[in-house]
Amino acid sequence: MDQTEEKTFIRKLKKMDKWAWEALCREYSAPLLAFVQYRFGCDREKAGEIVQMTFVRCVKSIRNFKPSRGTLLNWLKTISKNEMHTLLQQEQKQLAAKTSNLSSVETIEGILEKMDTAALPEEIIAKGEFQLLVHETIAELYSRYRKVLILKYVENRKVAEIASMLGQSEKAIESLLSRSRQAFKKVFLQKAGRAKFEEGGLLK
Repeated sequence: MDQTEEKTFIRKLKKMDKWAWEALCREYSAPLLAFVQYRFGCDREKAGEIVQMTFVRCVKSIRNFKPSRGTLLNWLKTISKNEMHTLLQQEQKQLAAKTSNLSSVETIEGILEKMDTAALPEEIIAKGEFQLLVHETIAELYSRYRKVLILKYVENRKVAEIASMLGQSEKAIESLLSRSRQAFKKVFLQKAGRAKFEEGGLLK
């Protein structure tokens, strides 16, 4: 729509016109979803969550929107960036709480043993850096990997229970767990190796 049409459209949104809001969601969902996925490199599930949060924030803030400052789409993009940062902060706090019981050497070595990997650097064990590395590692995984690992290893749920919760077959969950463990292993060992490297003073 051109500038004049958009101004008219915005006036309807500010009056909380039902049809205008439905049109907003219909017209802007796809471009906003594409922007969020591209801007943050997240999967479609998380991008969809951010888009929903953006529209909710838009409803609350639409009366403060001024067309002279830019287009409606650009304003929505700005909101989506703010909502993404808010969500990441919330997830970090939730993740820290959920994974607090993964701080022991025995627990993490048990997980890594299932991944068929070598022992971790003694320097990291001695410095008690396991919990931080686990938090950082899980936070970087795709949401579906993060979710299934937490259900399995933090909440100690059985494969059958996870399958029921996620609406998938047990075989699909076993496959997802395998991919999730490999993803965790790759990122965790990269971080563990870097921690050892920095401990040696080579990056100072």
